[in-house]
Amino acid sequence: MQHLGLFASFIVIPFSIGFLALCFWWRWWLLLPAAISAAVLATYLVGGAMAGDGPGQGLDVALAVFLAIGAASGVVASALVIGGRSVGWRALHPAIVLPILFVLGFGSYFAYAWSNQKIREARNASPTSSCMDSLHAVRLGNVDLHVPIAPGLFLWGTKGRDDHYMLWSNPDTRRFCSDTEGQTVAISEIVFMIDGSPARRQEETRRPFCDRNHPEYPWADMACNLIPTEIMPDSPVRMNVSVPTSNVDWVAKERETMMKYPVSIAADGLKSYQADFYTYLERPDGYFAKCHSPNTPSQPWLYCGVRENSSVGLTVSYDFRTTKELFLRKSLIVEASAHAIFESLKH
Repeated sequence: MQHLGLFASFIVIPFSIGFLALCFWWRWWLLLPAAISAAVLATYLVGGAMAGDGPGQGLDVALAVFLAIGAASGVVASALVIGGRSVGWRALHPAIVLPILFVLGFGSYFAYAWSNQKIREARNASPTSSCMDSLHAVRLGNVDLHVPIAPGLFLWGTKGRDDHYMLWSNPDTRRFCSDTEGQTVAISEIVFMIDGSPARRQEETRRPFCDRNHPEYPWADMACNLIPTEIMPDSPVRMNVSVPTSNVDWVAKERETMMKYPVSIAADGLKSYQADFYTYLERPDGYFAKCHSPNTPSQPWLYCGVRENSSVGLTVSYDFRTTKELFLRKSLIVEASAHAIFESLKH
């Protein structure tokens, strides 16, 4: 009974007031100013309710919206009555028009909400099992890859910034499967977003891919299980492989920038170049990374980024977590893992 009372108080009664206030204006010169005034008032009421706050906001919005819908239905009913009288149509007699418009107007919101819900369900429906379980052919530069539908994978196309596929999104996944059906799709970049922060959420890992073990993909466990922020895994937490967009050697330019800063050399051969807000760390073999410290209790590590030019003409960049003390050992492991991650998609 309480729910029925709320339904009547905040839906039926406001709709009825709005409808009855404007359904009897059967002269154009009366209806037009009344409709304009009602539109202004409805805009003010709905805007005020939407801008409000607190536990009662939902009911305030419902009251304002149904009052506005009722007023709009009343205006339409009055307009039909006026039109019917001017042309002499008995079908538009007030006794017929008013009850029909009352029912249709009241039901319009629910019809709209229902249709929107069905549209959202259709848009977010899961792709077919053949789509989810298959490998899909793409070409990155001159390299052919076979990509599974796995969480954490983000692919950029070749047709601009709007051309991309988020493989944890159902609409994007369906489009990706459609585009790769029976053909190879050219892409400009593939991104492994496997660190759990900041964009990934637990529900994005709920894919059939994560229902099975994948020893062929060294990144699969991280893609399916978000990494706690305090952990320093022996693999990249984010990795990009892309087709170079210019002839500039960004790795060489980064090295030139690094060499401008003061350097200190540890006993184990690790070189540290200190900039204003970050540190470059360089191994004795010339491998270097640009690192910064988040300086938070939950992130007790350095976040380091590396950019490399691959032997197949692609640019590989990846981020990993380490400490200065562990850098020499950790970077060797992460470097090998990064190469293995990319190689896993060539099979």
